[in-house]
Amino acid sequence: SASCMTANIKKDDVATHHHSSYKPPLRLLPRAKRFFRRPMGLAPIILLLAVIATVLVLTQSLSLDLNEQQRAVLNRGHTHQEDYTKIESGTEMTQNNDNNSDEPNPPEWPKSTVHIFSPPQTAQEKQDILSAISKTSDNISKDPNIAPYETYNSERHFTSERHALLFTPGVYEGLDFEVGYYVQVLGLGGKASDVVFTECDKGPFVPSLERIAVRPPWGLGLDTFWRVAENFKTEAKEGMDWIVSQAAPLRRVHVAKRTEGSTTDEKEEEEEEDKSGSLFLGFGDAYVSGGVFANGIVDGTTDFVGQQQWISRNVDFRGPAEGGSWSLVFVGCTEDGKKGNIPEASDGLDGKKSVTIDEKPNVRVEKPYITVGGEDGKSFYLRVPKPTWGKDAIGPDLEGENDGVRDFQRVKVGIPSEEQDDVVAAAQNTASLQKALDEGKDLVLSPGIYPLQTSLKVKHPNQVVLGLGLATLVAPTDGSPCLRVMPNTPGVRVAGIMLEASKQDVQQYFSDHRDCPDGIASLLEWGSPNEITNDVGDPTNPGVLTDIFARVGGANPDRTVSTDVMVRIHSSNVVGDNLWLWRADHVQLREGEPANYPANPEDPSSKLPRVSDHYHQVTKDECKCATGLIVNGDDVTIHGLAVEHTEEHLTIWNGERGKVRFYQSELPYDVSHAAFGAKGYTGYLVEDHVKDHDAQAVGVYSNFRDYVVTVDTAIRHPIIEEEIIEKNESDGTLNSSSSGMVTNPFTVHLDNFGRIMSVVNGKGGEAKEKEGPARVDEGGNVSEDKNDG
Repeated sequence: SASCMTANIKKDDVATHHHSSYKPPLRLLPRAKRFFRRPMGLAPIILLLAVIATVLVLTQSLSLDLNEQQRAVLNRGHTHQEDYTKIESGTEMTQNNDNNSDEPNPPEWPKSTVHIFSPPQTAQEKQDILSAISKTSDNISKDPNIAPYETYNSERHFTSERHALLFTPGVYEGLDFEVGYYVQVLGLGGKASDVVFTECDKGPFVPSLERIAVRPPWGLGLDTFWRVAENFKTEAKEGMDWIVSQAAPLRRVHVAKRTEGSTTDEKEEEEEEDKSGSLFLGFGDAYVSGGVFANGIVDGTTDFVGQQQWISRNVDFRGPAEGGSWSLVFVGCTEDGKKGNIPEASDGLDGKKSVTIDEKPNVRVEKPYITVGGEDGKSFYLRVPKPTWGKDAIGPDLEGENDGVRDFQRVKVGIPSEEQDDVVAAAQNTASLQKALDEGKDLVLSPGIYPLQTSLKVKHPNQVVLGLGLATLVAPTDGSPCLRVMPNTPGVRVAGIMLEASKQDVQQYFSDHRDCPDGIASLLEWGSPNEITNDVGDPTNPGVLTDIFARVGGANPDRTVSTDVMVRIHSSNVVGDNLWLWRADHVQLREGEPANYPANPEDPSSKLPRVSDHYHQVTKDECKCATGLIVNGDDVTIHGLAVEHTEEHLTIWNGERGKVRFYQSELPYDVSHAAFGAKGYTGYLVEDHVKDHDAQAVGVYSNFRDYVVTVDTAIRHPIIEEEIIEKNESDGTLNSSSSGMVTNPFTVHLDNFGRIMSVVNGKGGEAKEKEGPARVDEGGNVSEDKNDG
């Protein structure tokens, strides 16, 4: 027994057992007293001194360990990932013996942010679904003294909530609901038609917001950002309203006419105009600045209304496509060379909008998505559409026959740490997510905000990182990117993720964990600046970024958040599909803080521009960011790119054979002429060494709010040789309004001071206030748009 063992311990063994948690029984104490009463020779004295020395060493060691832990708590920003595990558990982090175990399927979704619905069978079930969704929708305002109607407002513009509304396959009758800020609606079928919203007025929809406070009755959609709808069919009687601007894509959706046999309760309802199958991307005179519709079908009319610009990719327009203000772009929206209902291509030199058509995109890769099914009907799968080319890159694909299907047993569902301390949460998030990536698993991020301690590194070819519900990665505070795709890692997909800048801690710039090889801070890196030449990628298996929304400033009350560049692409053969890289022009007000540019100032004689009562307008030296996008790799294609308000060149292109379809940028509002215009910064720069580049529908806008700024030219690129121009013209990739590398360029003076003196390479006149876009043809002739929208 234990008592017998301890009773027989020799006195020479005391020092050995002192290292354990062993405590001597009380009955040993008399023996110890008798021992110390005896006359001691040299050997006992040496033994005693050894025991005392051992005790002192152990005490000092324990004290040092404790002090190190205390210092780690006080300086958590500078500790290693292992230190957090040590702090929390009191033991060193150990490697799991089964370090590549399968994940549960179905996964354990967080119930507070992932809402899974099944087709309602009763009126109560339908009401339960609507009640759950209403908690994620935008707030409603009403004021009978001003207007007889209610309106959704933008109070949740910078909320920290994130939600995914997942609909299992089936028919959903009578559901009308608004898709709010940071909400994703996603059907869980393998086909878009597996989830159908029918017998409803609106189905899922986004209206114009603030219809009472802003230009009633129209409201606005200029800041209707950060929401997503994907993978369903809607037969709503009033058609589908999707009145949005940036970061609000519509994907894999069939806006369908009501099927025969749809019932109505009243005969009068049957006689009313049936707008089912129509898509409305604006509302009257509401300002909107969108947007993206990819991989869809519209049975009826598509009305762009007042959309300043819009890109439609691989959409089948079965009815008329009309409206729009400045620039419409259609990529892969024809079938077998037939334009169907797409407007005729136009350079906009006639004073109307430009229409840019790319009939034969060089590549098409759809966004990964999740489905539910299997023998039990409850298992989840990750669907990964394969790249297509040629005829297969034209028109929509709502059937999913080209998809790779991956069992969720090899998919890690990320759940953000619940720790209130951001530093501890960052360590936990990084450790959990990186472990799964290292194991070669795909990563699906549940809705939420994930502060990170170090960069997430994607090391395995064909790995997928997919965010649900606008999942948000917050950059490490040492300037490292949120995520780095390692060099020579083909086929990686990163999709559906927001990237957010943090306040950088300069003391961490020399940390061993800082992932900035050339000292440049960023939010996402594809490849490495040290491996550009060798990282040629795979043209048959490109890397893909889809629905990537980066922002510097916004929800964070600390306006010293910053980064140098938002996204850098070093690898070759990468495809981008809907990127919005936004240095905030407005951010959340602190508690009790008044707006600095109020729309309704207390002093009516105020000379300040009247902007908004709800936000702080970013001013000089706040939310700093030099450039939105730098492309160093060759053969990079981007369909839908928006870069806004950065303080130097907004986009810099160094790689060869780059292709861009649709570019929208606003120059910074808050810079001085000395800091921006005098330094020759532009909205879109192709560096002088580049020989082959093809950008179409490139728009650059100015709104210099605080200073008078003069910009020499909006777009700059090298002059290319005639044979390259002729080649691109023969391929059908250039329209008549081309400067060789850029087709259908234009500028717009939005408001306030300053001006852009020319459109591209010094050609074209300035855009003048309220006169619409300035455009330029090959000969430098200028047209000022009369804005037919």
